Amino acid sequence: MSGSYGLAATGAFVSGKTKGWAVLGRWVAIIGGLVGATAAAADDLARAYALALDQDPTWVEAQARYAEVLADQELARAGYHPVLTLAGRATANHREVDGEFFGLDNLNRDDDFEALSYAIALRQPLLRLDRWRARDVAALRSGAALARLHAAESDLMLRVAEAYFAALDAEQDLEVFRAELQAIAERADQIREQTRLELATRAGQSEADAQRELAQARLLRARQALDTSRAELALLTGQLATGLARVPLSRALPPVEPANQQDWVEQARSSNPMLVAARLESEVAGRQVDVQRAARWPTVDLIAQREYLDNSGGVTGAREDSEDLIGLELRLSLFDGGEARARTSAAMARYQQALARQARALRQAEFDALRAYSALELGQAQIEALQAARGATYDAVEATEGGVFAGTRTAVDLVQSLRERFDAERALSRAIHAYLLNSLRLQAAAGTLGVDDLMAVNRLLSD
Repeated sequence: MSGSYGLAATGAFVSGKTKGWAVLGRWVAIIGGLVGATAAAADDLARAYALALDQDPTWVEAQARYAEVLADQELARAGYHPVLTLAGRATANHREVDGEFFGLDNLNRDDDFEALSYAIALRQPLLRLDRWRARDVAALRSGAALARLHAAESDLMLRVAEAYFAALDAEQDLEVFRAELQAIAERADQIREQTRLELATRAGQSEADAQRELAQARLLRARQALDTSRAELALLTGQLATGLARVPLSRALPPVEPANQQDWVEQARSSNPMLVAARLESEVAGRQVDVQRAARWPTVDLIAQREYLDNSGGVTGAREDSEDLIGLELRLSLFDGGEARARTSAAMARYQQALARQARALRQAEFDALRAYSALELGQAQIEALQAARGATYDAVEATEGGVFAGTRTAVDLVQSLRERFDAERALSRAIHAYLLNSLRLQAAAGTLGVDDLMAVNRLLSD
């Protein structure tokens, strides 16, 4: 099981902004490496994935969401850092006083003057329990975001592989139907000539002509399917691919390892990225309840401040004032109108939702692993049967050709044998592609799918 990123259910989270951006930068290096490795080759799975890493909007959005969570983690850390503010003001003033002023009776005075003031203040939180817990929550949230980013990476690999093999199926279908049409058309022409020489019946000629028309219709449908599948692959890569590398029908396929379904299910229970994310998110939701409860606790801040005023006139005359202070500030909410209780209740409801999502993610991970493993086992048996059937159809075509030459079989029988051979070729090719896709799906369900696994499939392709 290669490519595992080994996230634990509750302990895997990014420890800093530098590490977070390093995770994002890893895919930049992957893009350059994949494009460089396949620049001189035909369009293959590696090149398609490299282009999708750079072009797929869903993947770009997933990276942006992860970057947003990293920024939120820095925001949560800022809540416990000191805050230093500086304020200044310069004003031109006009003041009038008429009447009693600080014990002076019948004062009647006005003045125009300028004033300059500034203040610098420092506030360092000492006891902010809600912010302290919110910082831990943000770290857990970044771990969940990293797991979702890995899930998005696995999803991109699967979407590229599915679109690639769908286009490859359509491309090979077109070639098979083209070869089928050519073979059927040649046999139909032979039957027509034999009918002219009264060596074949007109019924046989009509049957051969009908087979040719049906083959022509299948060829037209295959062309349309190929155009559609290439367009779907271009949605991911941003480029229209032609001449895809394919898997030779004689190529030996890698076996399933470990060859035990329960091992894969257990791996999915521990490392499936969507399940890891759901577990971390449920823990986040549980700690959010503590954050809301802690918001009702008293807060203690260290404060330090300096104020200065330069007043050039006014009723009190020109003066300079300055004040310095340092101390502790205690705040305790006595009544908030029920806001804290409501926020706590809402957080509890979100926690219950997160637990339900975690249970659903667990079942989905188990189901995906079971389904992919069963499909692999069935696919392996199907490929063996289709390989034998393919060989049998070649023997059948040779036997039918000999029968036609001996006069014991008709040309229509030969056309049908050719169709069966082409159908066996198509079925075997599709079974091989399905097997490779299911191997990737199984590793994605187990949380072990990585670029190396995709490249291992790519190495099975040939121009």
